[in-house]
Amino acid sequence: MKLFRSIRFNIILGALIALLSAVGTFLPQTSTSPDKVEFYRLLHPLGFKILNFFGAFNLYQTWWFMGLLGLMAFDIIICKLWNKPPDISATALPPENTNEEEIEKHWSQREEALRLKPFQSSMDSSLAFDEAFTKARAFFERAGYAVHDEFHSPAGAAFLATKHRLQRWGSYIAHIALVVILIGAFINALYGFVEMAPVMEGTTVAMKRRPWTLSVDKFTVHFYHGTFQPSLFSSVLRVKAGDKLIGAKTIRVNHPLDIHGVRFYQASWGAAGMFRSVTLNLAGSFLTLRQRVPKKVPGSPFSVEADVLMPDFTVANGHADTASLDLKNPAVRFLFSIEGKPTPPLWLFALYPKVCLKENPDGTLLHAEAPPFSLVSVDPVLFSGIQVAYDPGYPWVVTGVLLWVLGLVLLFYFHRRRFWALLEPGQNGKTKISIGAWSSRGGRDFEKEFNRLTGEMKSHLDFK
Repeated sequence: MKLFRSIRFNIILGALIALLSAVGTFLPQTSTSPDKVEFYRLLHPLGFKILNFFGAFNLYQTWWFMGLLGLMAFDIIICKLWNKPPDISATALPPENTNEEEIEKHWSQREEALRLKPFQSSMDSSLAFDEAFTKARAFFERAGYAVHDEFHSPAGAAFLATKHRLQRWGSYIAHIALVVILIGAFINALYGFVEMAPVMEGTTVAMKRRPWTLSVDKFTVHFYHGTFQPSLFSSVLRVKAGDKLIGAKTIRVNHPLDIHGVRFYQASWGAAGMFRSVTLNLAGSFLTLRQRVPKKVPGSPFSVEADVLMPDFTVANGHADTASLDLKNPAVRFLFSIEGKPTPPLWLFALYPKVCLKENPDGTLLHAEAPPFSLVSVDPVLFSGIQVAYDPGYPWVVTGVLLWVLGLVLLFYFHRRRFWALLEPGQNGKTKISIGAWSSRGGRDFEKEFNRLTGEMKSHLDFK
């Protein structure tokens, strides 16, 4: 157990978990971004094999990461929470004994222990012993201190006065909070899941982790004027278990659908190459085309067919490709023919009407002169990216966070103070008072309060 009590071991363990969590944040995870994991595999095949061998793309569910969390929980429970929290500097003065010789012996130990307190003061009172003891005790109670651990003997009497004693539980509660949060993480890793479900508008897909189906009846996206940057997107979502409808809602960002603890988020959207129609501007007249449906150009021997859409057009190895599924640079491939004889395909761009690329038979692209027509609009068939998440550990994590806040409040905003008072009968009916004090904060912060309280005792309780 000595290893677990080592501060160095705890720091290294916490830093290691934090570092691995950072790796899991920067690397795409299979549960949330399977497309990005596949993209990483294509770009870095060797690096992917190495990282995947250690489970880096499913990091939070690996046995070794769960083992590190378990080790931290074990460390906290065994070495921090096994016993109740120690009450630093709260050890009482030596206890009462029934044997008179022992009483005298331990009374001297009380005086010696009092002299070890960081703050000390002594005074003499003209009051009789019993009255002085009663008034001293009442004085601290009026000042907001809880008086306890009273001790009476023939040699005198003593008591302990404490304010904000709850502070000693702050660190203890904070460590309990960490264990509760770790329990939540374990429950989520064992029983929770996150999956992405891209659903084309008007279609239905089956979930992987539940016997449910998701249907997007309508997907709506609004763009900022003159751009393809979305200002709002939403889905009319229906969830069924067999033939039974178990949930329906129009979901959008930050407005999910909840069913039995499973949450459906509007996470993303995109275009996958399909479109309802495109419109060409032919010298002032407009021609609307449906996908892969040839159409005669009025007043000419040409026929034209809109073939495929690249939502974010780019060139890869000389060929047409898309950098993403977002409509950042939509381009459409057009197939022209003259009296049935095909001409080389042309790529036209919605955002750049004067740019035109010609496609060779082998698929390579060349720049071409701007034709007397342009692509003016695209009505793409979009898919809705639904993120489905189930986190049964969420209530545990929330409870842990609240406990953590409570622990920090107790630890940093409750200033614990302790006063020890020893009263001894003096000569001529007087009473000797010895005061020792301790504070959980630095001496400079507590010194003013100590001087104020001892000064008030002297002036208001007939102490000299």
